[in-house]
Amino acid sequence: MFKLTQFKLTQCAFIISSLLAASTTMANTSTTDKAARGGEIASSVDRHDAGFEDYVVTGKMTVKRPGGISATREFEMNTLELRDDGDKRLVVFSQPRDLAGFVSLTHTHPSAPDDQWIFLPATSRSKRLASRDKTGSFAGSEFAYEDIATWELSNYHYEFIQDEPCGEPVTTCHTIANIPKYTYSGYEKLVETIDPRIWQPVRIVYFDRQGRELKRLEFFDYQEYEGKHWRPGRIVMTNAHDGSESEILWQNYRFKTGLRDADLREARLEYWSR
Repeated sequence: MFKLTQFKLTQCAFIISSLLAASTTMANTSTTDKAARGGEIASSVDRHDAGFEDYVVTGKMTVKRPGGISATREFEMNTLELRDDGDKRLVVFSQPRDLAGFVSLTHTHPSAPDDQWIFLPATSRSKRLASRDKTGSFAGSEFAYEDIATWELSNYHYEFIQDEPCGEPVTTCHTIANIPKYTYSGYEKLVETIDPRIWQPVRIVYFDRQGRELKRLEFFDYQEYEGKHWRPGRIVMTNAHDGSESEILWQNYRFKTGLRDADLREARLEYWSR
């Protein structure tokens, strides 16, 4: 009787062990599949927008605070695509008066920290931002310096979350997590919902290092340029804690303007400030 009971117990232990091993294998496979599909979707976004060379656009930003307080800023944004490195982006403010001549320059690198500088017209000097400084507010808005850098495919790990309805007319969009690889990111992850008709985001939700929703960015009024490249006419960043908003209206997109790498360098920031 003892031997029979011992045999049954041993058999049960084997079955339980096998089920646990199978469950672990399935979980690992599921995680691998999610990472693979997330990476495929991100790669499609990258591939569909490649080849724009450069573009220039003007932006009007309205910052709205609780209680009805608002302020506006006007600027021009120049973006240069570099084939052998990450892209460059230069932003020059013209309004209001106390921000006129303020310039930011960001050079995004694949699998490496970005280089970022600002030029302060009051001192006529440029300043290089340290990696840990890029979580600060950009021009007093809900956007951080980190947010204005161009997106680089290799700077994130990806995970598929779900397919969900979105857009007008409604379609099935892909939602993935972008998980920063770099140490000093202010975010644990960015949950991005992508419309596959244009391979551009309709929404990005930002989570802080404690995993709490920090803010969300929504994209509106996409238009196609150069027969391939889709850009929004309006974006809105909303603070999840107090409801503050920073809205940017984009106007006058111009592609292939002839921007050169030499134009977007720290030594040229004072020139752009004029």
